[in-house]
Amino acid sequence: MSKAAADTLEKVSGEFQSEALADLDAGRSETLARVESVRKETEAAVAKIIETGVKQAESVKRQIIGAAELESRNAQLRSLERAINGTFELAASKISGSSGSSYEKAITGLIEEGVAVIGPKAKVQCASKDKKAVLAAIKKAEGRAKVTFDDEPIETMGGVVLSTPDGAVRFDNTFEARLERMKPVLRKEVAAILTGGAQS
Repeated sequence: MSKAAADTLEKVSGEFQSEALADLDAGRSETLARVESVRKETEAAVAKIIETGVKQAESVKRQIIGAAELESRNAQLRSLERAINGTFELAASKISGSSGSSYEKAITGLIEEGVAVIGPKAKVQCASKDKKAVLAAIKKAEGRAKVTFDDEPIETMGGVVLSTPDGAVRFDNTFEARLERMKPVLRKEVAAILTGGAQS
């Protein structure tokens, strides 16, 4: 091979090598740019996943704490309700065991209150244990109202039930009925006493 051909071949080979190296260098730069771009996108995606995970964990934590606080409050309310109901039961048992002149005075007041609601003509019923106190109260009311005694006893711990002579209107003034009517107000007062005034 002649020197001119060898020079040409070497020149072509050099140009080819330069072009190949330039192409490789350009490809390498492009690949490095893509790798860097993918690395940044991956870091951003990982950061977003971590941020979302932290937010979800915080949300779950708040839900768990909220549920625990609610359960604790409900347990306190159930406990308070049991204590209040126990207080009402104790009061009812003390009332049903009452007797004497103060008890007769209370029965008289219940009959007078019932007459004010029913009218001056009324029938009165009571538990058999209260018959004596009710008859004494009826006797005291003779000048102001015409109250008659109904011999049919009722199941009650104490107090009276008044009705019109025809039975159309009935007023339950037993201790149980009065306690039920007053329970919402008494419940607040008892709760305040039991909690040291902290009940809202």
